[in-house]
Amino acid sequence: MLMGIKSLKIVKKTTDTHGSWMKDAVSDSPKVYFFIGSRSNTVWEFANMRAFVEDGTKPGPRKLILTRSWQGTGQVIYKGFLFFHNRGTPNEIIKYNLQKRTVEDRMLLPGGAGRALVYQHSPSTYIDLAVDEHGLWAIHSGPGIQSHLVLTKIEPGTLGVEHSWDTPCRSQDAEASFLLCGVLYVVYSSGGHGPHRINCVYDPLGTISDNDLPNLFFPRRPRSHSMIHYNPRDKQLYAWNDGNQIIYKLQTKRKQPPE
Repeated sequence: MLMGIKSLKIVKKTTDTHGSWMKDAVSDSPKVYFFIGSRSNTVWEFANMRAFVEDGTKPGPRKLILTRSWQGTGQVIYKGFLFFHNRGTPNEIIKYNLQKRTVEDRMLLPGGAGRALVYQHSPSTYIDLAVDEHGLWAIHSGPGIQSHLVLTKIEPGTLGVEHSWDTPCRSQDAEASFLLCGVLYVVYSSGGHGPHRINCVYDPLGTISDNDLPNLFFPRRPRSHSMIHYNPRDKQLYAWNDGNQIIYKLQTKRKQPPE
């Protein structure tokens, strides 16, 4: 369970307010993937973190042109596959083979997914995908005006829905979320500006609650986060804030089993 956000490191600066960046969440590949903006069919693949950070490093990045366009900032890369919200559809998730550059599979998320923004302060993301120690997840809004977030567990091999949970976490004032060891942490800010804090935690297994956690703040940043994704391989958060690509280091402790 998360006990603190210890520090931040600004890895790179760009002029793009929205975007996402990541490594493969489970493989040992050092490659870094860069998604500029909130709608495109282009992905930049860097050989490693050094090539991503230092402009002009050889070899330069590979420009991958996808056969489908992504929208929002909720993409994830899991076991060599890119999962993303298919642009122009309310709820279609694409599983894309990065090596073959082909669509491997696709699914429609149920439960009204994609009808409303996931987070009030992330104006382009209707479905946010996430990976943690338990696998692949989707976070999306539920029905209603004052919508609460819905958490859906996806089987990455078949793209079948394992289970969905209606959470108490609201999309109002939210800017991003991530999963860590099966627990959803939702980040909120007032008006899209700091302080950025985790005000809602949802554990489908009920092993932890908001009362078990300290006040969880992010280091002050000028604007809302375009994305925050946890990488279970290196136990860090990858984030995008006002054109800055950021890594947050985490302080965690083992969850106690319920008595």
